[in-house]
Order: sequence, then C-alpha cells, then structure tokens
Amino acid sequence: MIRTAFLAILCSCAIALGQNANLDPVDYNKVKVNPADMAEFQDARNSLWLALKNGDVNKVDVALAFLSHEMIPESALDSLELLQINLLLERYDQAIPQFANMLMKGRKKVRYSFAYDSLFHYLRNETRFAAEYTDRSAERDQAERHMKLKGYMTEAAQANIKQEYKDLASIFADLHPFYHFFDKGFWTYLITINKVPDNDSLANIISQRVEDRVDLHQEMDTVAVKLMIERIQAFCEKYPESEYSEWLKNISWEIERVQNSYKRYRNYYEEKLYTGGIGLEAFLLGVSLSFTEGEFLLGVPVQISRLIVTPSMFLGGEYSDAFFITAGIDVYENKWLKIQPFAGGYDLFTAGLQVDYRFWMSKTCGSEFHDATYLTLKLRYMGIYNAPETKKEWHNRVYLGLGVHVW
Repeated sequence: MIRTAFLAILCSCAIALGQNANLDPVDYNKVKVNPADMAEFQDARNSLWLALKNGDVNKVDVALAFLSHEMIPESALDSLELLQINLLLERYDQAIPQFANMLMKGRKKVRYSFAYDSLFHYLRNETRFAAEYTDRSAERDQAERHMKLKGYMTEAAQANIKQEYKDLASIFADLHPFYHFFDKGFWTYLITINKVPDNDSLANIISQRVEDRVDLHQEMDTVAVKLMIERIQAFCEKYPESEYSEWLKNISWEIERVQNSYKRYRNYYEEKLYTGGIGLEAFLLGVSLSFTEGEFLLGVPVQISRLIVTPSMFLGGEYSDAFFITAGIDVYENKWLKIQPFAGGYDLFTAGLQVDYRFWMSKTCGSEFHDATYLTLKLRYMGIYNAPETKKEWHNRVYLGLGVHVW
C-alpha cells in the first residue's frame, strides 16, 4: 500500500515537472546561430535583394515566405528588415502595427539577422531612418533620419488602411526625436571599432532595436510635439480598447516630462541672468559729442551676481595708455539685453551707461562646467573727467563695440 502510494506520488511529480518543462519558453536570444547552416537562407536573402531592386513583388513574396521558415526567430530576417521591406513596398497595413510593436518592446533584447550582405546595405540606404551614419554631423544625421521616417508615416496616414493605423501613423510622424532606432550596422560598428565584422560576430548579435532617449543637444520641434500629444490623447479617447492605448498614455506623460526638460535645458540663460561671467570687449569707434578725436578702448568685464567690475585701457587717442577700473550694476537683463550704469577711475575718472545686445548665444551649455558663450553688440556712453596739471576737463563720449563673454 505504501509502495503504491509512493509510486503514485512519483508519477504525479513527474507529470507536473513535465508540464512545467513544456511551459518554459525557449529563450532564442541565447541560442547561437552557425552561419555555415544558413546557406539556403543567404540565397533567399540574395533573391529578395534582387527582387526589391527590380520591383518584382511576386519574387519578393516568395523569398519572404521561405525566410519565414527559420528555426530561430529573426535569425534569417529580423523584424527591422521586415518593417523596412513593408515600408518600401508601401504595405502600411503591415508596417504600422510592426512599427508600433517595435516601439512597445523598447529596450528589450532582440536578435538581428546573421547576414551583413547586399540586402542589409540596400535596406539601410533606402530607408535610412534606422541607420546611423558617421560621415556627417550627428545633428544633420539625426535630422535626416527624422525626416525620412516622417515621410513614411505621413504617407501611411493618407493610405487606404484601417483608420486606427492611420491615426497611429499621424502620431508616429513626430515621435522620432524621442526614440533612436538601430540596425545591426550600429552595433557591429561599436563591437569591431569600424572594421567589417566576420560572420560569427554577426550571427550572434543580440541587442536592442529601439532606445527611448533624447539628445537634448539636438533640435526639437516643440510645437509638433505639442500637437502629437494632442493626437495621442484623441487616439486614446477614440480607441479605448486598442492594444496601443495604454502604452500611448504612458509615453505621452514621459514625452511631456522630457519636453519640459528640453525647454529648461535650451533656456539655460534664464538661470544665468544677473549671475556672473567674464568677457572681452573692444570699442572700435568712439565719437565725441564735442566732435574731438575718438579712441580705441579695451575692457575685461568680470561679473559676480549683479556687480560688474571692468578693468579697461585706452589705446591711442587723447587718453592713450590711460588705465581705469569701473564698477557697474546689472540693473536690467533678459535674453537679449543687459543695461548697466557704471563709475570708476584711476588714471582718469568716468561715469556712464552701457547697453549690451546679445546677437548670438550658445544653444546649449557645456556639459562639464555648464558654461556658455555669447557675443554682444555694445553701446556705451562715458563721461570722462581728466585732471592734468594744466587744466581740468569733462568730456562726453559715445562708443560702439563688440564683446565676447563666457557665463
């Protein structure tokens, strides 16, 4: 009796363990791909490339059907490549949900296809939105990728597909600045330090396809973002049961947060007003109100809080080599203007008013010291009291100048 019960328990455990084993999914991202076993798939990829180049849609579908029989998902043709193909063929009814699912996976690990071949280069160069090119500035590259994707999504929003997908496409048209898309070329570039990788490294690339990050140094169309958020809200109200609505709600909050960070980052000057910095100013033209000769004036303004101390020297003219120091007060300042009355002396005594107009400013602060640079056009009135041994005179001067400042 005991033996029978014991055997029954063992059988039950075996059955339970067997069921659990069957329920455990295979993590294909951990399965290695041997390029030597992919010869047939390589032939199919070559056929697919030629069919796309020649516009033979029937042969494209035959190749896609064969590639779909891969044993390890995305080893022969990955989801990004399939998305690129559907975009090129204007199959937006398939491309839009594929694109949405790619975004929803976010930073999850995915497999890239094994081949670094003609098909890969063709899709990379034709679609461009997921290809990071290093032969141009990062700002230009990002802008071109954004515009390429925006073009696809704009076409999809006007295509003859279900309305839900059209509404999604209109949202995705301006979503690109918040996501970076990577094809395997980017990862192999990092892995091999700009050397063409061998098949083994390509066959086993497992990384992320999409990264939700924003480079605050890149330009962002905040008006377009505002409209996109409004479209997201309208979509969620229109399709409350959609599989995309909850995800869209979550990312809209994150987008608003990032946009606010972007505005603060780009409007960095607001926290620098009435603070400090150092500069160099040169007044190239002096005009006397009493029509006497002009002077060339150099100064090094140093600002701490609202106090501006400026050591200065005349070069040439009536006050040649005269050195003096002024103390000014930053009485008014905004993004464009700064106004300071000042007074001071040493070799001569002076008092007056200076207005600075900032005609150029760094778009962003430096990352290490949080510093920024701006250029100014300056207008300065100076009353100069000179006291030589023979006579005492008060002169009025108006100067125009330029300045470069770091704050």
